[in-house]
Amino acid sequence: MTGLRQAWLVARREIRERSRSRSFRAGLIVMLFVVIALIVVPAKLDIGGGPKDVGVTSAVPSALSSAILAQGGAGGATVRLHRYGDVSTAEEAVRAHDVDVLVVDAGRVEWPGRVDEQLQAVVTGAIRLVAVQERAAAAGIGPDDLRALMAPVPVESVELGSAAGRSPDDELAAIVITTLLLMAIVIYGNLVLTGVVEEKSSRVVEVLLARMPARVLLAGKIAGIGLLGFAQFVVTAVAALLAALVIDSADIPAVRAGVLAWAVVWFVLGYALYAMAYGALGSLASRTEDAQSVAGPVGYVLIACYWGAFLTVSANPDGVWARTLSQFPATAPFAMPGRIALGSVAWWEPLLAVTFTLAAIAGLVAIAGRVYTNAILHSGATLHLRDAWHSEVRPSRGIGQNDRRDSSGAATSDRDRRTTARSATGRFGRK
Repeated sequence: MTGLRQAWLVARREIRERSRSRSFRAGLIVMLFVVIALIVVPAKLDIGGGPKDVGVTSAVPSALSSAILAQGGAGGATVRLHRYGDVSTAEEAVRAHDVDVLVVDAGRVEWPGRVDEQLQAVVTGAIRLVAVQERAAAAGIGPDDLRALMAPVPVESVELGSAAGRSPDDELAAIVITTLLLMAIVIYGNLVLTGVVEEKSSRVVEVLLARMPARVLLAGKIAGIGLLGFAQFVVTAVAALLAALVIDSADIPAVRAGVLAWAVVWFVLGYALYAMAYGALGSLASRTEDAQSVAGPVGYVLIACYWGAFLTVSANPDGVWARTLSQFPATAPFAMPGRIALGSVAWWEPLLAVTFTLAAIAGLVAIAGRVYTNAILHSGATLHLRDAWHSEVRPSRGIGQNDRRDSSGAATSDRDRRTTARSATGRFGRK
């Protein structure tokens, strides 16, 4: 069986086992719930979206009342009028918050506390409109001429970004993409870390290594978790998009297809780069409790690279430092997608960055593979990285010998070992 076939079998096993676990399903449900709630709840709690109650006194002419209703409709607000015979009764309604604003006359408006800016624009706009109509009539200007004079003038609104040639949608897309990339690498890189330690502590890895090389096992584990994580992110993104389209409570940034395609590429590259390091360091620990301590350096580097890339690209995506960080493999997954979203890259820059990152991944495969191979069978205290690199660590009698001892010290034969392998690995039996 080829190494690629073996790695695919490991990947399938990771996908099957983790997708069936309660923790994965619960995590997916929680993620979907949180994302949809972030879109739906603001729409349901939209304070400015309800009807507006406007009180008017007997001193307010009917033309002004009609103008208030018309202005509210033009501004997208539902206005309900409440008429009061005297000012004192109307003010009591304001203090009791029965109305949102009281129009005493064409020159006085009263509020129950703070001013509602949206409602203020409606009321003052109606007062000014009625005043203009009255002055036009006094000047002998007919209704038709007045409508022609007051006809709206089309005005084009252009949203400028912080730099020329970039829109706020581009800037928002850059922030969202790099943040999601960081979350994905942290979440699924840690899954690789804990998965390696769990298999090592439960001694399942010894059974698997009887069937395939350690490097193939590590590569398959990283591929399986990565594919499962990517599928989880796609499902969450589709759910968020559908919720936003149905609720229509948030503006979705217009992201170009090319930007999304590059985001997927850098998700794969960034995950592969850091997950390989997580897997190698995870082999140094023998207990789940020690996993985070041995992988601490990777987490520190990851956060430092993210913030360095984010701050540099946000300040000047065309600058020397931004260009440099977008080519350096450790920071390229965070710097390059942002620069692509902002339109600050030449056509050859992403290709060169991909080449550098692939070379780094290839080098890390060799380094991580050696560390993983030497450390994965070590038991006991946490192994130091230097020891795992310079010397090969094996069980006292090694896999492949005729006699082995189980956890209780009893000898077991190769036939018993093969029986355990078939029952523990299922699809990893003889091919």
